[in-house]
Amino acid sequence: MARKQKRVLILGGGAALGAHHVGALKYLDEQGIKPDAIVGSSIGVINACCYASGGVPQLEQAWSEIRSIPLIFSPSFRHNPVFGRSLFSMDRLSGAIEEYIDFPKIFESRLELEFILLNLSRGRGEVYSKRDCADWRELRTIARAGYAIPGLFPPIQFRDDWFVDGGFAWNIPLEHALGLGATEIYLLAPIASQLPYKGRFSSFPDFLRRFVDVMWRTIGNMGYLYARMDAGRLNGVPVVVIEPGEQYSGFGPLHVFNAYPSKNRRLMEAGYRDAKRVFAARRRLEEHARARRLEAKAAGGRPADLRPGRASRPGHRRIETKDARPVIAVDGGAVIPATPGVAAPAPERAPGPAGKVVSLRANEPRGTS
Repeated sequence: MARKQKRVLILGGGAALGAHHVGALKYLDEQGIKPDAIVGSSIGVINACCYASGGVPQLEQAWSEIRSIPLIFSPSFRHNPVFGRSLFSMDRLSGAIEEYIDFPKIFESRLELEFILLNLSRGRGEVYSKRDCADWRELRTIARAGYAIPGLFPPIQFRDDWFVDGGFAWNIPLEHALGLGATEIYLLAPIASQLPYKGRFSSFPDFLRRFVDVMWRTIGNMGYLYARMDAGRLNGVPVVVIEPGEQYSGFGPLHVFNAYPSKNRRLMEAGYRDAKRVFAARRRLEEHARARRLEAKAAGGRPADLRPGRASRPGHRRIETKDARPVIAVDGGAVIPATPGVAAPAPERAPGPAGKVVSLRANEPRGTS
C-alpha cells in the first residue's frame, strides 16, 4: 500500500529574522507547495498561527506593519525583576500579534500545528499541538508560551506547569517532523548557518562577538547541522532547507530583536530570493541526475559519476560536502537536495535521542488541570 503523502513545514526560531519565513513561504505557495502540518519554534510559532489564520497575505500584512521595540520594552508594576519574573510584560506584544491571528479558526482547521515549548517545571523541551488543547483558548495559551523569551517576558502557565520559548530547547525539530509521518520536509531556518570567514581578532571584545555569533549560529541550527543526512534525505525523507545568506548572519540585540517595516520588507524579499535560488539549484541537480541515468541506460550500465568515490569523466569533480552532508550552497540560502535515482540506504535502526532534546514521551504526564 502506498504511503500517504504528507508535507511538513518547520519554521525555526530567530526573533525579528522571522520575516525571512514570509518570503520563503510566498515562493513555496506559488509553487503549489502547501503544508499538511507546521512545526513552529519561537517566532515560528507566531508565523505558523498567522499563516493558519490567513495564509501568506496575512503574514505579509503583519510583518509590513509590526514594530517590535515599542512592543517588547513594556514596563509593568507586576512584571519586573523586583516583583515578578521578567524584565517586561508580554501583554502589549501579545495584543499586537493577536490582531493578525484567529485562534478559533486555527483550532477548527485541518492544518496540523505543533509548537516547541520549554517546560521549566519539568526541565525539558516538549511538543504541544492542537490535539492537546480543550479549546481555542488553551491553544492561545500554548502559542503565547512558544514566544515567551525567558528574562524578557514572564513564563506562561499551562495547567500546572510553567513554559517559555522552546527555541532554547529545540529550535529545528527535524526528528519530530519525521515522527509526524512526513514524506517531504521543508525547513525554513531564519538563522544563517554560514558565517563570513574571520582570520584575526583585533581585540578581546572582537573575539567575544565572534564567539557569540558562532554559538548563535550553532544553537539556532543544531537540529539540522548535525543531522545524519544521506543524499539530502533524513531516514529516506527528502529535506529542503531555506535560510538567509551571510549578510543576515551573526547575533546582535538590535539585529535580532528590532523588527520594523523597511527591515521586514528586505527580509521578506530575501526569503523569496533564497527560496527561488534553492529550488533552482535543486532543479539543476535533478536534471544532472536524470541525464546520468539516461547515459547509463544508453550505455547499458550505471553512470560513473553515480558510483561512490568516482568522477563522471575527466574535468568533472564531485560536489563538495560539509558536515558529512551533501549541501548545495547558493548565494543566500542553501538546499539539501533530494537526488532522484540515488536511493538512500535503509537505516540500520531508528535514530535515538542521544545528543538531542526530545519531545514529550507518550507515557509521561504533562501535568493535569
